[in-house]
Amino acid sequence: MKKLVLNRFVILILAIALGLPQVWADVVTGLVTDSTSEPLIGVTVRLQGSSTVATITDIDGNYRIEVPNAKTAELTFSYVGMETTTQKVNGRSVLDVIMKEAGDVLDEVVVVGYGQQKKASVVGAITQTTGETLQHAGGVTNIGAALTGNLPG
Repeated sequence: MKKLVLNRFVILILAIALGLPQVWADVVTGLVTDSTSEPLIGVTVRLQGSSTVATITDIDGNYRIEVPNAKTAELTFSYVGMETTTQKVNGRSVLDVIMKEAGDVLDEVVVVGYGQQKKASVVGAITQTTGETLQHAGGVTNIGAALTGNLPG
């Protein structure tokens, strides 16, 4: 009787092990830096083809992400001002990435009040000043008073 119960138990365990898909995940960690070896904070690390498996880098540029299969997984790294990079994991548990700057991402802008607009679409006069010029207008309580008399218009 004990042998019959043991055989049924073994058969049940084998059926569960072979019948269920892989429910554990591989962990991939790494460091994301720029071209000067400075760590990048807040880089989005996403599993290619998934909208739910993602993470961001911490204050030291480190990340940790669980992927279903490290042999076939591809990770996409994206950050403002940097080129988006996709790397194949190829079964590795540590994947360090160096991101390149994207030169064409940012354009010239002019800050206007509480918003911004492109320099080409500004109608009116544009003038410039420096912080050094504003420092000579000591004893004022706001920026408008510091600009008075220092800029035309």
